[in-house]
Amino acid sequence: MSEVLLEIKNLKKYFEVGKNQTLKAVDDVSFQIYKGETLGLVGESGCGKSTLGRTIMRLYHPTSGEVLYNGKTISGHLSRGEEKECCRKMQMIFQDPYMSLDPRMKVVDIVAEGLDSQNTALSRSEREEQVVKLLEMVGLQKEHVGRFPHEFSGGQRQRIGIARALAINPEFIVADEPISALDVSIQAQVVNLLKKLQDEFSLTYLFIAHDISMVKYISNRIGVMYLGSLVELTSSQTMFDNPLHPYTQALLSAIPLPDPKAEKKRSRVVLEGTVPSPVNIPDGCKFCSRCRYATDECRKTTPNFHEVEEGHWVACHRYKKP
Repeated sequence: MSEVLLEIKNLKKYFEVGKNQTLKAVDDVSFQIYKGETLGLVGESGCGKSTLGRTIMRLYHPTSGEVLYNGKTISGHLSRGEEKECCRKMQMIFQDPYMSLDPRMKVVDIVAEGLDSQNTALSRSEREEQVVKLLEMVGLQKEHVGRFPHEFSGGQRQRIGIARALAINPEFIVADEPISALDVSIQAQVVNLLKKLQDEFSLTYLFIAHDISMVKYISNRIGVMYLGSLVELTSSQTMFDNPLHPYTQALLSAIPLPDPKAEKKRSRVVLEGTVPSPVNIPDGCKFCSRCRYATDECRKTTPNFHEVEEGHWVACHRYKKP
């Protein structure tokens, strides 16, 4: 996985939320996604994960920075043809399967939205045949094409959303917390489906989620966000075996162990302090108000996001550049 498909350079997305108040939802984020991999993105609610995904997908215009796809900048103004091609190659699976499907549209029209937008020359029967293939691909049946979203369960609705995303054969998919609104028993089915489709169609994923254990299962690499910034990025196994950032250590510590005796004996990393306001972030490290290792340097100077060992990036003063 050495070929870079998507590159994010110093991406920022700010929102004006009041008089002289700016919400820094995504604040100077840089990373790469390699072709054929799944990059997991985790962090607590409000850290900017979904905003980052939507900015990559051009649903938000970035305040500054660049998004490059196959080496070409896609974050600025694009011609109509370039915009159409960008939409064909990049698709999104949304978080809420109850809100992301139009309740007034039948499944056949929901799934075929991508086909219609690309002006594919399909007859009505060919269009429906293509939709049936897509539905069967995600575990639904032919008879579902004429139904409305309210006639399906949450897991089935998410499968419809996945079928819609796959309709125009994309290369890259942003999965924005696709399992958070589903029952635990259904989550594994949807994740396994995503893995199966990735193998079948050589897809590349940005998988956004809260559940770091599920992210480990599906991801090749994991990035951790805190208050709009990326604080650690490395392979899934290294993230669990050797987490460097104190925030990552706290996240992993919150995962319960299946062995009750081991769970009882282990020491937990409990965060203290309060989360700073995202519209009034103090100087220095954003995490220093909750970090047990915080020093004067942390309170004064913002740490750079740098590579401390091959493939392992972290934003923390405790780890200096080699």
